[in-house]
Amino acid sequence: MITIKHIISVFSDEQELLAAILNIHNEGNPIELDPMYHKGGFYKELVERPKFIFDIKPLREYCPKANAENLPLDSESIGCMILDPLFLFGLHGGTGKYQISQNMGIIKDFPELERHYKAILQESYRVLRKNGLLIFKCQDYTDSKTTMTHCLVYNWAKEIGFYAKDIAILIREHKIYNPNVTQRHLRKVHTYFWVFKKQRR
Repeated sequence: MITIKHIISVFSDEQELLAAILNIHNEGNPIELDPMYHKGGFYKELVERPKFIFDIKPLREYCPKANAENLPLDSESIGCMILDPLFLFGLHGGTGKYQISQNMGIIKDFPELERHYKAILQESYRVLRKNGLLIFKCQDYTDSKTTMTHCLVYNWAKEIGFYAKDIAILIREHKIYNPNVTQRHLRKVHTYFWVFKKQRR
């Protein structure tokens, strides 16, 4: 069982954040499924690698290929899972040339982001057992205007049948930015981790 003190909902260390969520909401048990594994950055000292991992474009030889929208798992077979989808969207101007876009990927536009997020939420609802937990990492996005993505995720999850049990915030102050651009919005240096609980519709 993971043992770590957890007092407030704001963290500067992702490992401590995830360990706190698991300790409070999952009785210290590990995450069972990560269908967006990527490089496995979540799993270090405090958080062990899940039993089931997938990625649509695996970067590790031990990670099977699968789409988080259509997983090769039985319905109601998972107790706790995590999603870490892309949050950048809108291919225009120099967006595709940004280093963060090249490293993390980018979604074509907002309608595609909405479709994708709803699809992975729906699939998560299918594979989770009753009262199962979904940890959903998301970030608001500003590109000429701000999209409050974490609010949309809350609404979409609630429509499907999830209960928003908790939320944690990760702060990363040293975010890369372009000093030559006139600032018109507050720089977003925080990420949200929703904790959703599956309920019967």
